[in-house]
Amino acid sequence: MLFVLSCFSSGTRAAQTPASALQAECRDGQVFMTWSEDQRDANSRYIVRCSAEPITSANVASSKILARLGPGSANDWWLNPETYGAPLEKDPKTGRLPDVVRNGFILRIGGKPLNPDTGLFVHTVTEADGPQLYLAVTYAGADGKEQFDVTLGVNALKNPICVKVAEPAPTWQGTRKDRPRPGAGKGLPLHLVLHAKRGRGGMDYLAFGDTSLGWRESLPFKFGVRITPDAVVVAPTDRTWIDRLFPEGTDECQRLTPAIHSFWYGYNSHINDPAQMDSGVATNYTERRLLCILRWVQQYYQTDPNRTYCTGSSMGGCGAIDFALRHPEVFAGIRAMVPIVEYHKSDNRGNSETRVVKECGPLDRPCSEGMPVWQRLSGTYFAKNTNEDLPFLVISNGRQDKSIPWNKIPDFYRAMNARRQAVIAAWDNGAHSTAGKDIPADVKRWSDLTAFRRFALNKSYLAFSNSSANENPGNGDATDGDIVGYMNRWLDHDEPTDQKDKYEVVVRWEGPQEKLPVTVDVTPRRRQSFRPQPGTTCMARNVALDTQQCVQEAKLEVEADGLLTVKQFRLTSAKGNKLTISMAR
Repeated sequence: MLFVLSCFSSGTRAAQTPASALQAECRDGQVFMTWSEDQRDANSRYIVRCSAEPITSANVASSKILARLGPGSANDWWLNPETYGAPLEKDPKTGRLPDVVRNGFILRIGGKPLNPDTGLFVHTVTEADGPQLYLAVTYAGADGKEQFDVTLGVNALKNPICVKVAEPAPTWQGTRKDRPRPGAGKGLPLHLVLHAKRGRGGMDYLAFGDTSLGWRESLPFKFGVRITPDAVVVAPTDRTWIDRLFPEGTDECQRLTPAIHSFWYGYNSHINDPAQMDSGVATNYTERRLLCILRWVQQYYQTDPNRTYCTGSSMGGCGAIDFALRHPEVFAGIRAMVPIVEYHKSDNRGNSETRVVKECGPLDRPCSEGMPVWQRLSGTYFAKNTNEDLPFLVISNGRQDKSIPWNKIPDFYRAMNARRQAVIAAWDNGAHSTAGKDIPADVKRWSDLTAFRRFALNKSYLAFSNSSANENPGNGDATDGDIVGYMNRWLDHDEPTDQKDKYEVVVRWEGPQEKLPVTVDVTPRRRQSFRPQPGTTCMARNVALDTQQCVQEAKLEVEADGLLTVKQFRLTSAKGNKLTISMAR
């Protein structure tokens, strides 16, 4: 973490301006501004301004606007249970609703909460800010007309705040003595746990984003970090304040408080103003937040950068596909339970488009990454069009799931298989809440991320495809395919020997022995040392471990994208079959 030069400026309270007692402090590359508020009209706005010159009534109109905030921006709305879809219930005796817990944000370790009826804005310093900033807060009433009255030392700083670009740091929300020390998770794997819709992650850390992390600067986000004996567990919370209720949304929790969830992707850049959403762009704000959280946790806790894994169910499973699968430079393994793999509109087999279309806008329009939103959120499209070594994926779905429609799931399974990516797929005839309840132990073990720890970014692994033991998921129709089935179940391998001139690995069949022989295409992925150039001819040899007899020999040519696949590799031995790939002599 970079050291930040901190300066402090403040003013005294005065009644002549709606905003008063303005204070500001810079630390960790961010300016924390607080002020008192004398006007509480819900439709009014406090306008945060900055300039390289002292701000006065004469020049305030030409200063830069950083944000327009409603009253009480210091209120920690994360504490409201309605944020997570739990409506307050009336007392059966009195008929009264309980009071909502209202506390301000905690900005310092061990500090007291701010007054929730005051103002707060956090500006992330950029190179364009220069070495110092003058700050002011003006007011606009319900009519929208801004009052340009400025009083130095009241709603404008007398002296500039010294600023410096640095990496922002989240604030620990617990007591000082309970704060984990730097390096507390040194060398441990990192487990990212993504909650389902209406769920909530941890609240241990509070951070404020810049303009790349939300529709406006200073949007807060929270996440939890828990250290277990064998992992650092990170649990973020997917909620974003949008400064208005969201009645057009499909979930009740979005009608209770001015916050939305994003299915771990993002939302429209004008989400705060329904009149402008048509001109907005669906932007991957949440994905960027997740990457920031992971980067900070890895640095502060010093986790093993090669062993990061992700798990999630329902909306969390969607995040595992939409986010984690797209970041093979971060994740070594993923467990996705009942995820949406493609957002689409359907009249008779489930409408998954409704999960994101209100938050993002029409899915056929370009998103912030240039492609149509539906394409960006399509796991199937991504699987078909990437040459990267994707994280080892275990995925499960239910054919009767109305919340996560089955009809597009088989296409994703087949895309992963066709592109020779490492996947274990399991499906049954369950609904959303019952899918996977009878899943066998050999597949269920993957629900615990500890089973993934054999996979690491600095280790090779095998991708299996076209196994003769695979069941048929069908074409997505309710009457087609096997009702219960698996792809790549019972296939496993030992840790490969990955050398410059030779790749060797024992492939195992852990299912019923009467099913042998089994054939499967074997593709070594994430090879570290054995990396012959495209066009190179290699020799593959298959030796049964029980008899030490050669079962197969074949010549292989490294493909243009660098892949090397042994097709129809025969598993004949209960002890396993050793695959050796070497340069042809």
